[in-house]
Parts: sequence; C-alpha cells; structure tokens
Amino acid sequence: MSVHMRVTRRVLCLTAAATLAIAATGATHAQQKTDVIFSAGPTGGSWTPMAAAASQVVNKRFPELNVQVEPGAALVNMEKIRNDKADIGWSMTTVMSDAQKGEGQFAGKQTDKGLFVANFYPNVWQLVVPATSDIKSVKDLKGHPVALPSRGNTSLAAGWEYVLKVNGMTLDDLGAKSYGPVSSNAEAVKNRQAMAVGWFTVVPASFIMDMGSAMKVRVLGVSNEEMAALQKLNPGFVPYTLPAGLYKDQGVTEAVQTFQSPTVLIGSSKTSADVIYKITKAIVEGRDEFGNVTSVMKGVTGAEMAKNFGMRMHPGAEKYYREAGLIK
Repeated sequence: MSVHMRVTRRVLCLTAAATLAIAATGATHAQQKTDVIFSAGPTGGSWTPMAAAASQVVNKRFPELNVQVEPGAALVNMEKIRNDKADIGWSMTTVMSDAQKGEGQFAGKQTDKGLFVANFYPNVWQLVVPATSDIKSVKDLKGHPVALPSRGNTSLAAGWEYVLKVNGMTLDDLGAKSYGPVSSNAEAVKNRQAMAVGWFTVVPASFIMDMGSAMKVRVLGVSNEEMAALQKLNPGFVPYTLPAGLYKDQGVTEAVQTFQSPTVLIGSSKTSADVIYKITKAIVEGRDEFGNVTSVMKGVTGAEMAKNFGMRMHPGAEKYYREAGLIK
C-alpha cells in the first residue's frame, strides 16, 4: 500500500470517528432531560388529576422537561418549595400571602421562594348545614357538632378558623368535632352525626351535590363586615358569589355571598426562568385540555390565568405573559 493510500485511509478513519463522536454527543444531548418535581394534592381531590393533565401538556410541548407528579397539599407544597424539594406545585393565594409575610401557618418560616406562575380556578369557601336546622349564621353553630377537615388542611386553618375568628369564636366554641376528608364530613352530616361541613373547593361542589341527594341544605353566607375582617386577616381572600339556582336541586335558590382563595400554580425561585417560561407557555396555550378534568376550567382565558392577585410573579412566567401580550 502506498504512503498516499495509507494517509488517505487514516484521514477517512479519523473523519468517521469524529462523525460518530459528534453523533453520539448529539444523541446524548437529545436524551438529556430536566426533571421538574410537581407537588400536587391529596388523594380524592381535583389537584392530583389536574397536575397529571398539566404534566402531560408540558411534556408533550417540551419533551426535554420531565415533569414528575408527587402528592401534596396547599401548605405542604409551599413548605416543599421553601425547602427546595419541589419546583412547582398547587397552592392558594392565602397560603402565598402567609408564606411571604411569615404569618399564619408560616409564622417564623417566612419565604420568598414560592412565586406565582398561573391562576387556575376559584377555590370557594362553602359552609353547609341542613336546611331544616335553625342554623342561619356561623354564630349559631356554637355548641353544635361539626365535621371538620383533617388537621393541617387549608380548609381548616384558613377556612374554619378564620371564619370563626371574625365572628369572635374558636374551634372550642363548637360542639363535638370529627376530622377527616370531605367525603366523610358530608357523610357525617347525612347521618345526623354533625350539623355542618365547610371546605374550600370547586363550584359546584360535589360534596354539596352528595348531601343534597339525601336532604335539603343551606349554605351560610358571609356578610360585608365579615369579608372586610377576613381580608384584614389575609389579603389573599377574594369575594365570590354563588349564583342563584346553582344548588336549586339541593334546596338553595338564592345567590350566596362567600369568598374564595384562588387555586394558583406556584414555582420555586430556585427553578430556572427558562423552565418556568416553558411550563407557563405550555399550560396557557394548552389550557383547553384542563376542561376535561374539571368543568370550572372550561372557557378560561389566558388573561385570567395571568391574573396574579398582587402576588409576586416568577420571572419565567412574567416573560411569557409579556410576550403573549397578557400583561403590560
């Protein structure tokens, strides 16, 4: 073999090796994914299926993001983000307010790590009693047996305790108390073991529909004075009116003034703006798919999802909303 042929052959081998190396490097880059921990909700609620739907929406549009859903709850999710154990998670505006101020459940644990990413749907306080009872207000619950959310649940800490507080009461003023999930709370009232059940949840609430199948119910409203006092306790509360006829089959014919703490998606300040930008873009542009999980998401607009209720916004989310013309 001539010297020229040996040199040519060596050049070809080196070129082939370089090509394979480049291809291998490209394949490695193509396989690299960024893990995103999504802390969702407890079993039986809407947050877990909503998180699963959100993860699919994100993974489909940005396959380089590997969104992994874990169990959680509003307070738990903020705590996980505070301790760098989650990238995104469901929460509520009241929880965000307390966490950022170091108040309520976050007294002594103030954190700026949980930032607003997107608004999803109203999380409405709905306190229900049998229509045949003489209970017309929260103060009338004094001494009566009640079914309460599990300890540590936001519906207990930011619902029951706050509603009682603005009425000059505490849990001790109530009668016998049982704690558990919303399904067992509703069952306790149906079985006459309790006289009231109250939760932050979607509208219409499945627990009210369930109770209404066995008895007519009454939803206790919130006065303007109570609303003002609630907002002093936590500015994350937002007024909400249950429309007339919403629960007509369950015995409620008139509109009822109450309040809500919107369900929001929060993101860790430690998670890159690029990752949160992609997540925000995916869920806003793919929002129609969430209507298949809960009817309250049907017809939601991008502008509604960008509404942050004065909460600090994650830079990645802000970048997307400005590009989309959803905020100025």
